[in-house]
Amino acid sequence: MASRSSINTSIIAIPLIVLFAYTGLAKLIDFPEFRRSMLNQPFPTEWAEVFAVGVPIGELLLVALLFWQPTRLWGMVGSLILMTSFSTYVTLIWIGSFPYVPCGCAGIFDSMSWGAHLIVNLAFVAISTVGIYFYTKIPAVVFQEVGTG
Repeated sequence: MASRSSINTSIIAIPLIVLFAYTGLAKLIDFPEFRRSMLNQPFPTEWAEVFAVGVPIGELLLVALLFWQPTRLWGMVGSLILMTSFSTYVTLIWIGSFPYVPCGCAGIFDSMSWGAHLIVNLAFVAISTVGIYFYTKIPAVVFQEVGTG
């Protein structure tokens, strides 16, 4: 029987798996366009080339890590790091830190306002944080048998 904490982290992992599978595959399916948008970012071309390949592969790697319970904590931590990075970048765009507005988003995220994009990103930061909490804290506290002793 699965423990309650593994069920909780499985439920929490689902939206992260859907997000990263969708965005990772969308970027790979339309890779020439995603690469072009990465080259339009306000950072060095060498970084853009690495990000163009690394971001979708990283997102799909997170899907694999989140899918299996033994690696789920690593997937949650990776999700938190990636979504915090994306949120920071979106915030910088939203407050006008760059001379032009780039976008390397995929699918429906490409049509969102920067404010909406930030809200969605922060929601996934929260989901990742809750997942890490459940994975690391709940099993040690909640599952003691009542009436033993």
